[in-house]
Amino acid sequence: MAESNVEIIRRVYDAFVTRDFAVIAELFDPEIEIFQSDALPWGGNFKGHEGAVTFFTTLLQHIDSQVTAERLIDAGDHVVEVGRTAGRTVGTQTPFDVPEFHVWQLRGGKVIRLESYIDNPAMLAALA
Repeated sequence: MAESNVEIIRRVYDAFVTRDFAVIAELFDPEIEIFQSDALPWGGNFKGHEGAVTFFTTLLQHIDSQVTAERLIDAGDHVVEVGRTAGRTVGTQTPFDVPEFHVWQLRGGKVIRLESYIDNPAMLAALA
């Protein structure tokens, strides 16, 4: 029996916690697209595994955080995660805890798109 899309996204979040990037690469389609507002230092549009590495590497250069998924909503070929991201900025060690949500799109058991949304003003205040 194939994994549900929600189960696949749970595996992605578990892999982020353990920094198991091999699992993430396995679950991301080679042509994955990632979007986050370019108002953030790690924001923009990224494509493919190389783009995903650039996105996550840049993110980790600015913040050390943990996502708490409060809800995973099954929406067919999309899964919406609603939660919070909390941690510290890398440079100044400023703590933050801000609401966020992710919209994941899947096809054939692989993530083909991630849209990441965060409370930009709160995150930018922590980074200032």
